Amino acid sequence: MTSSQSVLAALCIILIDLSGRAGLDKVLALSGGPDRVALWAQLQSVVELVSTVAIVGVLLGLTVLVAQAKSPRDERALLRDALKLGLLTSLTVGLAAPWLGTWLTQEKISLGLFVLAALAGFFAVVPATLNAYWLGKHLQQRMLGLALLASVILLLIAAGAWLGLSLGNLILFQCLALLFFAGATLRYLRKLAGSSEQGDREYYRKLTSFVPVGLAIGIMSPVSLLLVRGLLSGMLSWNDVGLMQALWRSAEWVTATAAGVMSLIFLPRLSASHGSAQFNRELVRAGVIVLAAAAILLLGIYFNQSAMLATLYDTRFAVSDEAAALIMLGSWVRVASWLFLFGLFAASRTRLIVAGEVLSLPLFALLLWLFSEGMTLERASLLYLTSFIVYLGFNAAALYWPLRNSGWQTPRDSSRSDFI
Repeated sequence: MTSSQSVLAALCIILIDLSGRAGLDKVLALSGGPDRVALWAQLQSVVELVSTVAIVGVLLGLTVLVAQAKSPRDERALLRDALKLGLLTSLTVGLAAPWLGTWLTQEKISLGLFVLAALAGFFAVVPATLNAYWLGKHLQQRMLGLALLASVILLLIAAGAWLGLSLGNLILFQCLALLFFAGATLRYLRKLAGSSEQGDREYYRKLTSFVPVGLAIGIMSPVSLLLVRGLLSGMLSWNDVGLMQALWRSAEWVTATAAGVMSLIFLPRLSASHGSAQFNRELVRAGVIVLAAAAILLLGIYFNQSAMLATLYDTRFAVSDEAAALIMLGSWVRVASWLFLFGLFAASRTRLIVAGEVLSLPLFALLLWLFSEGMTLERASLLYLTSFIVYLGFNAAALYWPLRNSGWQTPRDSSRSDFI
């Protein structure tokens, strides 16, 4: 179902994105230190807030449903509907995002910069729509070309940071570059979608059911990160926020790779096999491959965390072994929770996805607030781990119990492939 070329393309896409982000963070660290890394992360949280409501909602739904579509006409209709719904949901959130970002950053960043960040997030939805469509059709090789074009934007932003441009000029450039990228992609999407012929309306109904998922995950996760950084800056300092951000970025080499593999390789396979015994086999295969590799790599980061932080940033980025261990363990549990989350996406269990989202980063923000007295980086790291243990338990139960209660069974010859 997925060729070796597609797998290789998916891995290259993940590596390109991680390398671009890491390179930009490195330049920001050298030019401004932990404070500048933290403040740029706040701006990017607003970019993600506006774009993610579409990407993890309507556009993930597009991938799932294109993989299940019965005809090219249905695929084209889904593409047109997903683009409209994605832009509409992003625009709706984008109207409020700048004011929210300003408030949660304690006005450390001006409202105008957050407006530019919101626009950048809105423009990012267009190329993301094309990516989601291609992913549903297992065309990861084409996605690789789009990823290479997108990486040029990060490269140019990094060059600007190296030349000493302010955060305002950097976010302005990001906004204008994404506008140009979105305009070129939109012209291609119009040709690809063709005429306004009607597809199966059942697919459209399923597509709209992903809108609440996008709003839940797309709003809660970035807003929670904005809130978490704001809380930690008050309890500790922006310098400490930068250190925490550096730990997350270090772990992101593993977590983002794991999420990319599950999204780019296993989500289309899970979607196409949902309702059959093959679904369980795909879930087990994803778990064995992704979780084992993630555990090995996160352990490697932990044992070399000082050298890695100094390499990715500089020697000012130093944390205790305890904080690093808790973040790495929490990151592994987070990856495990995503395994069941992608299973829920493939099964279109949107209500359960929405309910569970409260127990991830929003729970982390709540725990920080509840246990704020005497806060340290080590305690914050422990609370991060705790929140994702809860999230893992919910996602596993949400995927397992409906199957058990419905009496659904795999054939005997595949009983050993059950994921529980």
